Amino acid sequence: MRLWAALVAIAAILALPSAVGAQSAPEIVDGGVTNLFPDGMEFAVSVSSDSPIEELRLRYTVKPDGTAAIGQPEFDEGTTVETIFTLAGNNPPKIYLSPGTVIEYYWDATDADGDESRSETQTFFYDDARFDWEIVSGDGVTIYYYAGSEGDAEEMHAVALESILEMSALLQTEVPFEVEVWIYDSTDDMRPALQARSETYESQITTAGVRVASNTVLVLGNASFDTLRHELTHVVTKQAGESAFGALPAWLDEGTAVLGQSAPGGFGSAIEGAISRGNVLSVREVSSYPGDPDKVNLFYGQGWSLVSYLIDEYGEEQFAALFAEVKSGKRIENALQAVYGFGQDGLEDEWRAANGLPPRVTPAPADPDQPDDIAAADEDDGGSSLALAIGLAVAVIAAAVVVGLGGVLLARRL
Repeated sequence: MRLWAALVAIAAILALPSAVGAQSAPEIVDGGVTNLFPDGMEFAVSVSSDSPIEELRLRYTVKPDGTAAIGQPEFDEGTTVETIFTLAGNNPPKIYLSPGTVIEYYWDATDADGDESRSETQTFFYDDARFDWEIVSGDGVTIYYYAGSEGDAEEMHAVALESILEMSALLQTEVPFEVEVWIYDSTDDMRPALQARSETYESQITTAGVRVASNTVLVLGNASFDTLRHELTHVVTKQAGESAFGALPAWLDEGTAVLGQSAPGGFGSAIEGAISRGNVLSVREVSSYPGDPDKVNLFYGQGWSLVSYLIDEYGEEQFAALFAEVKSGKRIENALQAVYGFGQDGLEDEWRAANGLPPRVTPAPADPDQPDDIAAADEDDGGSSLALAIGLAVAVIAAAVVVGLGGVLLARRL
């Protein structure tokens, strides 16, 4: 009997530290998400534990591009915490969140004892809550609209499917996600859904359409078929030619988008007039968006003309290969060389000849008396051995570029 009692006592003593030391992990209650469109969204959470909560994080991913991030709300340490985290919308420098953004998220918490826990993964669909949206959906495309007829929306849906199919075939790519088209009835209605810009921009620019995410475009008007074609082509060009390693030059991206329209419209007239007058832009000039609003139509038209020349002269296979080369990480000069055997200047020479224009003006040859080290420095991409005179010239050019770029956003969607 004594032996049995002793064994029971020993067992109780051995069990005591385990019982005393046992701590439960923090308990997380997801409080859901409040839509604050266009100013973002608010995530609520409450957490409790046996010891004070020391760390609390919202881990979220913006779909479909998969941009992962961490939000850390403010809170007072304690065994019970209730707080919110606001993910701001389109108020720079905070991130821009377009209508249709899907957020995948969960909370994790750590208490003072080092115990951790996380909530279940949830998703939140961020829509423009100002309007009662109707939907036409199918075959990978969803049309959202709140004005106009269902017939108009169905016609836009049909055009969208046709456009994506046609341009995907041209560029030999696939769009692997659901594409969303949000149709707004007026400029005033659409403006809050766009990325916030300066007052000057807002006063001078009317945005007819824009691709705001890999899978999302906004369009003004429920029968804007060519605007829809243009913006959906941007969805395809991004998939075909852009990656973390490469980006498309403006003439190739916008020229292909104009090609995706049923007709080039005023852009075609602009380049025809410039060719007849002999005052076209160089290929290097249209590699970025123009700073002069008066050149916007010509920029789009010349991009379209260059793209049309490459397809008509060399075929669709090589045109698709050009996008693949850029996507792989090659800059446009090397991508053109890999596919066509010429660079930007060679493209310009051929295009000018095909349109009856005289050869482009080439820089004067280098002075043969110039020291070799100076000539070599002039070809450097930014080495520190530049002579003072060259450095000053570069500084002047850089200043001019900065001034020019100031107008880029004003011109892009004129």
